[in-house]
Amino acid sequence: MITVFGATGTTGAPLVDTLLTKGAKVRAVTSDPAKVATLKAKGCEAVTANFTDPAALERACAGADKIYLVTPAHLDMRQWKANAIAAAKAAGVQYVVLATGLGASPKAGLTFGKWHSETQELLKESGLDWTFVQPTYFMQNLLWQAGSIAKDGVYYDDLGGPVAWIDARDIAEVAAEALTGPGHQGKGYGLTGPEALTGEDVAAVLSEVTGQSIRCAPLSADDAKAAMMAGGMQEEIAGAMVELASIAPKGYLAGIDTTVSDVLGRPARRFRDFVAEHRDAFVQ
Repeated sequence: MITVFGATGTTGAPLVDTLLTKGAKVRAVTSDPAKVATLKAKGCEAVTANFTDPAALERACAGADKIYLVTPAHLDMRQWKANAIAAAKAAGVQYVVLATGLGASPKAGLTFGKWHSETQELLKESGLDWTFVQPTYFMQNLLWQAGSIAKDGVYYDDLGGPVAWIDARDIAEVAAEALTGPGHQGKGYGLTGPEALTGEDVAAVLSEVTGQSIRCAPLSADDAKAAMMAGGMQEEIAGAMVELASIAPKGYLAGIDTTVSDVLGRPARRFRDFVAEHRDAFVQ
């Protein structure tokens, strides 16, 4: 049995699908009772558990030998992951695939890198087997701007430098391989796409695929933070997101990692293909 936390999220949802395709027995965990029926319709178990409820977390892990652990970006995410790791150990889980972020390490200088590193070290100290999946920016995040891109013909670039965007489905497939195949324990998998794109590159791809003129407009750190907070993000988390984006102009988000192709035996999905697949979202 594999328990998948965040089973309706950006990486958790495709992970559930991939594991089921592989024939794995899956228990999908969500905090929203309204989503249980949809999860069960996929052919897996489905339960509700909140990261603040240790008893519910332990029930979600009961009978599982492996789990995938991811939480939303939140001020309490370190405690939430600690709760889940403790519950997994109490329930007899043997192996955890933990989603963190690219650059997470004890030497990290950024807020998210430090927070993710704390959880990684906690998992190492737990005695459980582990694999870390450490992705860069998700291509799916571009969909947050789909409405304004379609309406205004503008891609608002809050990064200001090249980024090796990755498709969340590639993250899910690497996690699925780690959960079902041998030889992944004790490894940290940095995950990127196959190319680094600037904001101008993103706008050019959008223009080419949609057949419309999409221009790139820089978005200041203050405006980016305000937009995230307007969308319901906590101020401290929005600040950490802006901090992360600030390293893009220095080229620190442009590195290409071959993990996807190394683990899956195929190239990572390309940005242009992602945009083409979701073309209708970017046109009126």
